[in-house]
Amino acid sequence: MKIILPVPVTGLTLTATNVAEDDHAVWSALTTYARGEFAISLVTHAVYRSLLDDNTGNDPDLEVAALADPLVDNPDPVYWQIIGATNRWRVFDRKPSQPAVQAGSIEFEVTPGVFIGGLAGYGIVADTVRVRVYADPDLIYDRTVEMNDESAVTDWLAYFVEPFRPLEEFVLTDLPVLGTPRIVVTATGPEVAVGQIVQGYVSELGITPQDGIAASGLDFSFVQTDDFGNLETMKREATRLMDFDVVVKRNSVAAVTRILKGLRGGTPVVWIASETNEYAATNYGFYRGYRTLYTGADHAIISIEVQGIV
Repeated sequence: MKIILPVPVTGLTLTATNVAEDDHAVWSALTTYARGEFAISLVTHAVYRSLLDDNTGNDPDLEVAALADPLVDNPDPVYWQIIGATNRWRVFDRKPSQPAVQAGSIEFEVTPGVFIGGLAGYGIVADTVRVRVYADPDLIYDRTVEMNDESAVTDWLAYFVEPFRPLEEFVLTDLPVLGTPRIVVTATGPEVAVGQIVQGYVSELGITPQDGIAASGLDFSFVQTDDFGNLETMKREATRLMDFDVVVKRNSVAAVTRILKGLRGGTPVVWIASETNEYAATNYGFYRGYRTLYTGADHAIISIEVQGIV
């Protein structure tokens, strides 16, 4: 069982990208916004929508900061609604269901300045994803992931009749560990979407046997029937709940427990029971709880419940 502990991408570490940050005009104190008009901030990399007419001089970044400050009483009126990250920064906003989109390719270069051992992608729509690592000027790692799921093709009939099902996620944990790598990720295809790219440290918690993995679906859709039996539905996002049983050496239980304690509060990480795509044994999410069972003198089993994020 491995986890990727994310290293955030900032304006200093994102050194290049082919995705423009031009979703809308940049907010200006000199512009009067009508209700429903959009603006973006190049400071917070957020998209805002005006909630009122004659909206002039009201900085959306300051308003959002005030709304989040418990010491600010009655921050009304509220002039802006935050919609989400700009297209460029959706790749790193912790929301896989809100992807960056662009025709042809999405490419970015990150110079994190710290050790990076793992990289994962979620919400991917692409033919291929290529990951390169440079120790300037040398290319020391080059891996291309084919985003095709052929697990349903078990015979010739299935080859001809099964619909094409692309992979939506990938995990790599073999990146060369260097102090100051330069990582270039390129997703290519006719219409490319990237929901989330997670880079970070790889930490091994223990061993997860195949029979120690369980998964279930969590659907946030709205489904009910009215008084006349008519079905009312609203399709929303869905995610996975996963249970991992991790076999840990007794002398490592305290260390693993400290790692889990540090991830409390909904901290999302990449959980990897197996890197084989067909097993679908990875999840990008937060742990909802864990339980330690001491089974003998040498080992313990830590059961971890993980909820994927959307």
